[in-house]
Amino acid sequence: MKKISIFLVCAALSSAAVQAQTPTPPTQPSTQEQAPATAQDLVPAVKLGNNISAKFGGFVRAEYYIDNREIVGAVDDLFGFFPEAPLLDANGHDLNKVVRQNLSTQATRFNSLFTGPDFLGAKSSAFFEFDFSGGNTVNVRLRHAWAKLSWQKADVLIGKTWNPLAETPFPAVAGLHTGIPYRPFGRGDQIRVTYKPTEKLSVVAAGVFQTEHKTTLDPSQSADIRSNPIPDFHLQVHYKTPSFSAGALSEYKVVRPATYTSNAAGEKFSTDVTLPSYALGAYATYKKDLFNVIASAIYGQNLSELFQQGGYAVTEIDPATGAKEYSASTTSSYWIHATYGKTWVVGLFGGYQKNLGFSNNILAGGSNFFGRWQNIDHLYRISPSLKYVYKQWAFQAEVDYNVAAYGTVDYADKGKVKDAKETSGVRGILATTFYF
Repeated sequence: MKKISIFLVCAALSSAAVQAQTPTPPTQPSTQEQAPATAQDLVPAVKLGNNISAKFGGFVRAEYYIDNREIVGAVDDLFGFFPEAPLLDANGHDLNKVVRQNLSTQATRFNSLFTGPDFLGAKSSAFFEFDFSGGNTVNVRLRHAWAKLSWQKADVLIGKTWNPLAETPFPAVAGLHTGIPYRPFGRGDQIRVTYKPTEKLSVVAAGVFQTEHKTTLDPSQSADIRSNPIPDFHLQVHYKTPSFSAGALSEYKVVRPATYTSNAAGEKFSTDVTLPSYALGAYATYKKDLFNVIASAIYGQNLSELFQQGGYAVTEIDPATGAKEYSASTTSSYWIHATYGKTWVVGLFGGYQKNLGFSNNILAGGSNFFGRWQNIDHLYRISPSLKYVYKQWAFQAEVDYNVAAYGTVDYADKGKVKDAKETSGVRGILATTFYF
C-alpha cells in the first residue's frame, strides 16, 4: 500500500452538489438543503464599483430534533450520528436510555458571491459563507472563503472550501448531518486546479491543508498539524450529463504525529516518524423526471478528521527514547439516497460503515489510539423523509433509525472488534428553512 502513487485516478466533484465550487449565485444552497429555483430571483446583484458586483444569499433554518436515547453527535447533537453504548447502573438500568430534544437555529447561514474584472484572460470571482453552528463557545463560524480564476477550460481556486473527499453529491436528507458518518465531511484551506477537456469531463487536482477539520495528533508530545511534511493530495476525475454523473476519487496524505518523544526519565528526543495513508472512492447519480438517486462508496485509511470511523494507533514504543511506530486503520462506507417529487418530495436514505481494523497489531490502551470510535464494528442507518417546497420555503420531516455495534478491541488481531452487540436509536426531525 505504501507504494501507491500520490496521484491515484479519482472522483469528481459534483458541480451541483456544493455551491462553493460553482459560479452559481450563493442563494443556491448545497443539495442537502435545496431551495426552490424561484428563490434565487429574489436577491438582485449589488454593484460595488467598476466591474465588481456582489450577490448575497443564505437561509434561516430552524430544526427540532428528538432522540429516544443518548447519541454520539456534534454541536449540541444537532449533528446526530448514532446511539451511545448502553451504560448500566447498579440495578442494571441503562443510564443512556434518556429522551433528549432541542430546537436549534444554529445552522442559519449567510453568504455572498463576488464577481470582479477579468484577469490574465480569466473571469474572477470570490465567495464567503458563515453560519452560527460553532457551538456555545464560538457561535459564528467561517465555512467558506475562496477566490477563483476561471478560464474556458480551467479553474484555479485558492482558499477555504470543502475537502475534495467531502464534495461528492450530498444526499438531500432533512438532518443537518448530511449522511455523516457514511460519507466524509470536512473543509480546509487549499489550492485546487480543475481542468475541463470536454463539457462532460473534469479533472481536479488539489493540495489541502487541515485548517478546520484536523487529524488527531498525540497530545502528550509536540503535536501540531502544521508539522505534516506535505499537504493532503487529491486527484479526481468526474463525468456529468444532465441525467447522469459518476466519478472516482482518491486522497494521499502523510501525518507527522509528533516532533519529539520522551522516555520514562523525562528525556526528550526529536523524531521525524510519519504515517502515510490513502483513500479511494466512487459515486454515481441518476435523474429521470421526478426521480433522483445518488450512491457512493469509500475505502480509506485514517479519515477521522472527516468524521469517518477509525484513525491510527501505536504499534511499538522504544523504551530508550519513547519513539513510536504507528499503523493506520481502514474503513469502508456505503450510502444510497433516493427521492421522488418536486413540490412534495419523498425520500429514503440508507448507509452502512464497517471497521476493517489496522494494517498491523497495535498496542492496548486508549492512550495509544488517535481517532474516532475504535470499539465499533459497524454502523448503519435507514431514514425515510418527506419534504414540502413552496417558493422560498421548505418544510421537512424525517425519522433516522441508527444502529451501532459496540464490541471489544482485539489488539492481537490488528485491532478488529469482536463480540459486537448492536444498540439502536431513533431520531425524529422537523425542519423549516427560508431561503433568501
